[in-house]
Amino acid sequence: MAKPKPNIGELVFFWILFGAFGILTFMVMSPYITAIFLAGVFTILFSPFHAHVKKLVGGSETLAALATVLLVLCLILIPLILLGVLMSQEVLSIYGTLTQGNGGFALLDRATKVIEGQIQNFIPSFELHASIYTYLEAGLRWVGGNLNAFLTGVLSFVSQLLLVLISMFFFCRDGEKLHDFIVKWSPLSDSYDESIIKKIELAVTSVIKGSLATAILQGALLGLGFALFSVPNPVLWGVIATVTSLLPVVGTGIILLPAVAFLFIGSHFISAVGLLLWGIFLVGLIDNVTRPMFMRRGIDIHPFLIFLSVLGGLAYFGPIGFLAGPIVLAFFFALLDIYPAIVKGQAINGTDGVSK
Repeated sequence: MAKPKPNIGELVFFWILFGAFGILTFMVMSPYITAIFLAGVFTILFSPFHAHVKKLVGGSETLAALATVLLVLCLILIPLILLGVLMSQEVLSIYGTLTQGNGGFALLDRATKVIEGQIQNFIPSFELHASIYTYLEAGLRWVGGNLNAFLTGVLSFVSQLLLVLISMFFFCRDGEKLHDFIVKWSPLSDSYDESIIKKIELAVTSVIKGSLATAILQGALLGLGFALFSVPNPVLWGVIATVTSLLPVVGTGIILLPAVAFLFIGSHFISAVGLLLWGIFLVGLIDNVTRPMFMRRGIDIHPFLIFLSVLGGLAYFGPIGFLAGPIVLAFFFALLDIYPAIVKGQAINGTDGVSK
């Protein structure tokens, strides 16, 4: 018996309907993409914990998912909200100091005049003090223009916290069903689907644990050092140091050295030396310990590419771009790793992407 052929008119009409309602579905769901994305990332990162708890509770998916969500709430989301609040307060403090005029920057005045006087011995026309405050004025305009957007972004994230937790609960509880759904509807062979999923999981965990976790740890330690040695706005500078720590070679030194100079010019010599030693022996060397421990196995991506992906992610996605940028990059490298086997039509053995 001959296999029936599809009706071309019906097929075209179906794809028009499918495309139209697919676009409408995306428009309906788009306000919640950030929350769903975060839930997916946390689900991947905490999947080993979820599997362990599932065994302890006798295989109950619901109880294991609930325990995993509570762990993420306590370890990540609540500290992240507190960090956002503290950072907002420091940004507002800087904004208030700038609006009060130069009086709030007596130490900066003294530092610029000392440097300016030394250089003017060789270059009489050199002016640093006026230039510094020209940049501060430009910075004031930038802060004023972006402060509301920043605070709104923080409040928006807090408002989506409940949706993140709910999404993560269902991802943890029904993760196997979602996995089967993806494999079923993917046009690739099941072996390719399984390998791509495993590669993406490895890429996400290796990038976040290997690079971002190390960067967050370095930023937190440097911010703690700033607080201990009385550098103003330690939370804000710690967050900035988290991003700069992804830069190869220089890393947190971009933030550390000006802070040491700030203390030294202010005649806080003991604090300056203490902060320098803190930065070199604790913040600087922690990378050599944590990165190999966190990475172990997975896709190795150059730190500079991760740094660029963070900047690009922040510019394109907003605050969530700190995670989204590197994960998009990791997704690309995961697909790139599978590409040779797919092009050659080779089967993939196991979940490590090895062709046979």
